[in-house]
Amino acid sequence: METAVVETVAWLEPHAVWLALLLPPLIRVVGHWIPEELFMISVGIVAARSDDAAATGLLLAVLLASQFATDQSTYAVGRLFGPRIRRIDRLSDRLRAVTDRLESSPIAVLSLVPARVFPLCRGAWLVGCGLAGVRWRTFAAVNVVALLTHLAVWAGLGWWFADDLVAITRSAEQLKVVGVSTVIGLVGVITLVTAWHQRRRWQAGLARVIDIGRDVGAGRPR
Repeated sequence: METAVVETVAWLEPHAVWLALLLPPLIRVVGHWIPEELFMISVGIVAARSDDAAATGLLLAVLLASQFATDQSTYAVGRLFGPRIRRIDRLSDRLRAVTDRLESSPIAVLSLVPARVFPLCRGAWLVGCGLAGVRWRTFAAVNVVALLTHLAVWAGLGWWFADDLVAITRSAEQLKVVGVSTVIGLVGVITLVTAWHQRRRWQAGLARVIDIGRDVGAGRPR
């Protein structure tokens, strides 16, 4: 995680405003390749390292505007193509569950806030609000609260730890070595435990092989 943050900050900092504008819609499509939390932490670090208050304000404003537009577009997909989406046999169970909750309770839309802040089926909630027919004004208001909270949590976390970036860089290689050693150790332990639990099976198999070898040596057919 630390190494990823350092690399992301180095990549983000020279073109922060443009990336703040373009990355949110890209993350909505391929979020499993570009985790939104990592991006937001990196934005917080870049903002904290800037001495220009106007540039920092512009960066955060562009980021919020891009995220808001992206969320509205995702909501619009559910609103405009709801009937077609509902006819898809392979519709995600998560999306069905979200839609059922939104349709059964008018206050369920408030769950969008924690879902947007944390990786709790963000896409399903955004599309689900459109599918369930949540009024646009209601969705937009809750979405603004969710985005401001999201910014405060993740960019705020990056801002808080910005001074530790040098320490993070120094410890990254140590953490990598420790991580590799830990994985190797766990694989070894799991292998030993599995072999111990399967000992009766492979002992019986080994005995069977020995018996076959003896029979063949003695000329007895099997």
